[in-house]
Amino acid sequence: MIKRKIVTVLLAGVLIVSLSTAAFAGASVVKMFYNGKEIKADTNPINLNGRILAPVRAIAEAMGATVTWDKDSNQVNITGNDASMQIARLELALAPKTNLEAVNSWAEAVQMRNGAWQYAVMTPVLKKASYDNFAEMNWSTGTSSPWVKSFDVKELGMMDAGIYRYSVEFTWTDSTNSTSVTTQYITVKNMDGTWLVDSIDNLAVRGEITKINLASAKNIESIFVEGNGSTGAMYDQATAIIGAETKIFKGNTNVAMKTEDLKMGTQVEIFYGPDPMIMIYPPQAIAKEIRIF
Repeated sequence: MIKRKIVTVLLAGVLIVSLSTAAFAGASVVKMFYNGKEIKADTNPINLNGRILAPVRAIAEAMGATVTWDKDSNQVNITGNDASMQIARLELALAPKTNLEAVNSWAEAVQMRNGAWQYAVMTPVLKKASYDNFAEMNWSTGTSSPWVKSFDVKELGMMDAGIYRYSVEFTWTDSTNSTSVTTQYITVKNMDGTWLVDSIDNLAVRGEITKINLASAKNIESIFVEGNGSTGAMYDQATAIIGAETKIFKGNTNVAMKTEDLKMGTQVEIFYGPDPMIMIYPPQAIAKEIRIF
């Protein structure tokens, strides 16, 4: 009965524990976070014999629920927030039904700087990888200037059954009416009858291999690519380091190629990964993908 009362009081948000002050000497403060944001409470959580006891009111309210205490029945009532289920059902109802609709929806969401819409048309795997970034930006992407004036979507072909690859060329402008162009490559995937964005890659450089650096007689360490003057690439020349995770493909397909296929004069597209980049111009970084044309 005593244990039940202690738990009930804790849930109500009033932490009463009869322990000596010495028991907490030198103990560090336990902090609570929800989606990366610290939850502030009038009573700090404690570690009691390896179990964290925390005020439920602060946690529930941080998650959008409400908490009431019924002293007559000696119980805590938590009214949940059904927004997450509502959003999930809404996303399912509005999910793109064609591959072209998926990439167009994503591109329009980028133009509108609507992170929630971009997130809604992503596969679960891409959502998981992107959630923190969207949340940190408060679901508003890009900046007020420059802004996306227009975009052009081009289908590059079917990479596999139910998987298509597109290029999206964004034209940017600002208050001075100057323009610039960037290109992103999008892969969309059929998932149970709906089409979702599965990957988003920025084109680092497109052009010709003009230098090959060898780690040994047979192993290529990196390639240097000089741009061919086409628009959309981030750089007009760059070094692509061949890492253990670097993937090499034939054109816009999933056909795997080997490092031996990287030869002087070969036309390639380079996509950098998340690894740190050496920004001394021309830039150099480990390539996530190299596509041979």
